[in-house]
Amino acid sequence: MNIVLTGFMATGKTKIGKSLAELSGFSLVDTDALVEAAAGMTINEIFSEYGEERFRELETEASKKAAELDRAVISTGGGTVLKKENIDALRKNGVIVNLAPGFEVIRARAAAAASTRPLMNGQSMDDIEKRFNERKPFYDNCDIKIKVTNEKTPSEHAEEILEAVNEFLKNNKR
Repeated sequence: MNIVLTGFMATGKTKIGKSLAELSGFSLVDTDALVEAAAGMTINEIFSEYGEERFRELETEASKKAAELDRAVISTGGGTVLKKENIDALRKNGVIVNLAPGFEVIRARAAAAASTRPLMNGQSMDDIEKRFNERKPFYDNCDIKIKVTNEKTPSEHAEEILEAVNEFLKNNKR
């Protein structure tokens, strides 16, 4: 069984994922890192050289590879949820946990994140908010939704997630 973290860019999937892996004793897998390893280049380079469509193909391959693991915290890219095929694969052996901040959290983190996120770089805050709202229905395809705030540490969020996952598993025999 895996714990799969989904959420918009800058929701804390990586930092919370690290804390969750430490707390649970699971390994940590980042699908963006799998994409970069498979392509031999950074995500920014993939977008620049091959475009978003190729990146999404590599992301699907990475999602399927991660889904085959066991006892892993899988941190997904912000757009992984856009393909039902990705979520279906990850759900086979995983509990899908959506990290769901209000847009004010994204706004506070966006400036620091822009240089490493091709879909955020050069975008106005209105454009980012529009993408955030367009993706909400995709993020709702989850087993557990966790409200992310700047008031909690990644460790506090990880504790909340682990408790919610254990409760989910107790009530939904998987």
